[in-house]
Amino acid sequence: MIGQKVVVIGAGVIGLFSAYSLAKHGAAVTVIDGRAAPAEGCSYANAGILAVGHATAWAGPSALGSMARALVGREPGVRVSTLTDPALWRWGLQFLRHCTAAQHTRNTTKLQRLARMSRELSKEIENDLGLQGLMRHDGGLYLFGQAEQFSAHAASLHAESDPSREAVMALQGQALLDREPALSHFPSRPAGGLFSPFDSVGDCHRFTVEAAHVLMQRWDVSFKFNQSVERIDHAADRVQSVTTNTDTIEADAVLLATGTQTPALTRTLGFSPAIYPVKGYSGTWQIQNPEKIPRLPFVDESELLAVASYDGKLRVTALAEFAGKDDLSLPESRLAVLQDYVARHFGDAVDIDSARFWTGQRPATPAGPPFLGRVKRFSNLWINAGHGQLGWTMGAGSGALLAQAMHGLTPELQDVSSEARWLEAI
Repeated sequence: MIGQKVVVIGAGVIGLFSAYSLAKHGAAVTVIDGRAAPAEGCSYANAGILAVGHATAWAGPSALGSMARALVGREPGVRVSTLTDPALWRWGLQFLRHCTAAQHTRNTTKLQRLARMSRELSKEIENDLGLQGLMRHDGGLYLFGQAEQFSAHAASLHAESDPSREAVMALQGQALLDREPALSHFPSRPAGGLFSPFDSVGDCHRFTVEAAHVLMQRWDVSFKFNQSVERIDHAADRVQSVTTNTDTIEADAVLLATGTQTPALTRTLGFSPAIYPVKGYSGTWQIQNPEKIPRLPFVDESELLAVASYDGKLRVTALAEFAGKDDLSLPESRLAVLQDYVARHFGDAVDIDSARFWTGQRPATPAGPPFLGRVKRFSNLWINAGHGQLGWTMGAGSGALLAQAMHGLTPELQDVSSEARWLEAI
């Protein structure tokens, strides 16, 4: 495929990593996006944690109770705001089929393998692009407020067959504070925490924007913004071009890195991936007292929030809300979850009045792993979409595997994609 023209639709972090890997294989890449700049969608204000320790399939036996509680408003981290969306019911039925213990184990294994490959590759890409310092690779914490909850998770480290889990450490008391001294400033000390050495952290939006500039300067990569895709033109089993609101771009191959927009875009092509928009919220505060802000990113497993700091700011994210494809509102009740947490834990360490809030839609598949591979109906149409809340975590590996497959090579990881009748899955 060296020298061929590839169109990547989508300029978020998934599209960026895809363009990078394709360019490294010698392709001439055009990235198109309907927004005005890179990373203006789900990549804009996420937690920024490459959360390998959190790469676990949502669908599983415990998810049934979680969803039942969410339907009656009794699940702290999950909200269901609409029950009239047919797409949600279709997605939900497929989700239920993955809620067995066997499917949960299989899908989690896929996520873990892809996440760990991606985290190591992210460090290599950071160096290759000359963007050292935009990420920290010191690991991450998973904190528990209740002793029973911590004990159960700590015990699971030795119950699982994955030998790499042995590198995850269960910490309590002074050992936890030695790992992250800023926790001593919390209003109540965590009962315990797990330290994952595999995690990293960095501003996903900043990295994507700066990486895009390097790609344009160093390789044959161009970006076309404010270009909404109207159709993908094809004849027989081959895609020929992509027509936008202003242009028609010829292509030898097309890669869809289109997140939640994928089903609407592909419906006229005869398939519709099961990707549903799961709404999340974030708040960003300016840091005033860095000594009271944890350097390690963490997930509060009791209150179900993710917390990270970079570039002098604190980023806190929360909630998974099923609100339909068009809802980007910021209800006060949702923002209050973030505001209350920051006031309790970091009130004297940040400028409370500097808060900036954001909401985005995570592209979730029923199984958990993204859709990676070639669309069976077409010889030159590929997909890299459906990473849920783990796009920053799994983006580098996903892009590399797609580029290898599109180049005619055997991907270095296999059996990491969600499966579908329409997909030749990696």
